[in-house]
Amino acid sequence: MSLYDHVGVVAPGLSLRRADALAAVARSLDVETSVDTERRETRAKLEGLAEPVPSRTAGRRRVAETATELESKRERVATLRGRLQEADDGSLRDEYRDAIRELSEAETDHVAAKEALAEARRRARAVRDSRETRLRLEDRLGNLRRTARRERLETVEPMVDAAVAKVPDSDAERYADADPISAALALIRIGRVEPPIVLACGRFESRREAARWLDASVYRIAPEPP
Repeated sequence: MSLYDHVGVVAPGLSLRRADALAAVARSLDVETSVDTERRETRAKLEGLAEPVPSRTAGRRRVAETATELESKRERVATLRGRLQEADDGSLRDEYRDAIRELSEAETDHVAAKEALAEARRRARAVRDSRETRLRLEDRLGNLRRTARRERLETVEPMVDAAVAKVPDSDAERYADADPISAALALIRIGRVEPPIVLACGRFESRREAARWLDASVYRIAPEPP
């Protein structure tokens, strides 16, 4: 989720998932971590293992079909050869030549089908062999993601803590202790939010004041009286 998804509307009753919102601030700032390069490399290796395996069932079916077609073409060639031996007929010679050509094509199709099946079997074995590698890479990628998230939070949380201490009408000194409205305003001040924020929290005298403090575009709606 983007930072805007967390703080796009700041109004009474706001529910804030603190850690996720803090991580969204870090992403909006493109905070780098010590594991970014390794994470990209590990993800690329995993994607390289995701090659689909052709269906061996379809391959075996194709081999059987081409074998049947090949046998039929061979029988036709043999029959025409026998008829030509009995009678030298011009039309039979043309039919015999066509049958030879079709037999050659059938042989080519059958060889291709067998080669495709052999390749599918090889790739299936490779996938089985890579299963342990995949599990290891997935586990490593999960650890790297958690490390990256922790480092991002550690980078931005002090900045958000400092912003919380400056939020109008807030006595909190830390993000973790701030009320949801104050926490959201601090997140907006530190992070980057492209769409205008909708404010209905009564913390600022004017839209201009809110936009200046938050350093963001703002739609301001006066809060309902208590």
